[in-house]
Amino acid sequence: MPKNRKLKNVIMGHHIQDGAITAADMTANIAVNVTTAGGAASEALTVSGVTTSSVIVASLKDDGGNNVTLKTAKATAANTVTCVFSADPGNDAIVSILAF
Repeated sequence: MPKNRKLKNVIMGHHIQDGAITAADMTANIAVNVTTAGGAASEALTVSGVTTSSVIVASLKDDGGNNVTLKTAKATAANTVTCVFSADPGNDAIVSILAF
């Protein structure tokens, strides 16, 4: 990239046009905290209102007694977000989920 190139609307090398993202685009339709049940490294969590086309943003609010990490989170069915953890999360990990 030339040193004199203007970077006004560039984020990580991709262009975002002025006005292309509105406040409504950044508002989650669903924001919940869900406690895991435990038993396996992959767990289907119930999140009312989620569809298979929902965009999911998830993080661990509390990694629980098993000190797991969250590897992936994906809307896999109506009202279901499937999370894959580094190990069995036990019954006390808390996942914060935003769905758009």
